[in-house]
Amino acid sequence: MSKRALRARLGLSSDKQLATVLQLPLEQVEGWEEERALPALPEVLRLLGVQPAAAVEVPPADPDDNRIVPVETA
Repeated sequence: MSKRALRARLGLSSDKQLATVLQLPLEQVEGWEEERALPALPEVLRLLGVQPAAAVEVPPADPDDNRIVPVETA
């Protein structure tokens, strides 16, 4: 989405209002080109409703997994 399209979608008329909504410095928002895709900043993604992919938790590897052997009883 471009900066111009985002401002239109939100009904904002200036970069100052967009910066306020995104809670970013005005200079940073003014630096974005009007028709280029917005940067993938967390503030922008949150406003667009995009959730960052959650990291998949990998269970810790058992260091003794290959050392455990069956015990034979007499």
